[in-house]
Amino acid sequence: MNRKILSTKITPTTTIAIPILFGALLLCKFPSLAQVSSQVIPRIEVIESAEGIPPSYRLVISRSQDNVYIFCPTGFEPQFNYLQNVKAIQCKPFTSP
Repeated sequence: MNRKILSTKITPTTTIAIPILFGALLLCKFPSLAQVSSQVIPRIEVIESAEGIPPSYRLVISRSQDNVYIFCPTGFEPQFNYLQNVKAIQCKPFTSP
């Protein structure tokens, strides 16, 4: 039985070209890998406090389509209010009707 073995000679340029080609194909397939996300993430800022008063926190949302979920401890409910002309959400003790 006569068997032929095929051999492929890999040159240094082929070795370098294959990863470059593979990387280019990945970027074409997944263009998000090549882009830097410009999405603005909501952030929490600390509001300075006076001595003996714990600090307050402010959630800064720059896009109106962002959703905010509020979780209050058991027995409390979220309440939307204005505090010093600023929209605020606080957890207030639950009051039954």
